[in-house]
Amino acid sequence: MNDDILLVRRIKQGEHGCFSELVERYQKPLYRYLRRLGLEHDEAADVMQNAFIRAWNNLSTLHEEGNFRSWLYTIASNQAKNWFRGRSRLAVLEQSSDNFLDENADSDREMDREKMRHWLDGALNRLPAVQRQIVVLRAFEDTPFAAVAEICGVSLTAAKVSYHRALKKMAVWLKPVREQVNMQDGR
Repeated sequence: MNDDILLVRRIKQGEHGCFSELVERYQKPLYRYLRRLGLEHDEAADVMQNAFIRAWNNLSTLHEEGNFRSWLYTIASNQAKNWFRGRSRLAVLEQSSDNFLDENADSDREMDREKMRHWLDGALNRLPAVQRQIVVLRAFEDTPFAAVAEICGVSLTAAKVSYHRALKKMAVWLKPVREQVNMQDGR
């Protein structure tokens, strides 16, 4: 039996302090996930806090055999969607291709990790919201496809297809970066 199930069971039996262990366990990965969905620092912190509050308030609805992590990520995903909807910020997730490649980029031959992360984030930001969510969960959070499907509210097949289509899109968008790195390496 997994630790989460034991903690949830103890919380339901009145040991409310055990919830802080779940918060401690999932706070950092959930925050990272929300940031990769496109939320700024304060926004991600607010959405994460709301997700934990909802989880606390609705813990009684989690089935004994339920996966706490998937359930929490589903709550956080829904909170993030509500935030984007409420603030009309979905446009942030669909940056125009003009903003993706910076023509005036520093032509230094050294491309450090920060710059690579910038390119990757740019490619992620161009994906439709659901595809981005699937890629972040699968590639960055190492979430099994079954849990990705559950969190995103799609079928297992749809999750897998969306993931592979998103990777193909990102490969095309990142091709100029790969070529630039290969030229720097003399390949």
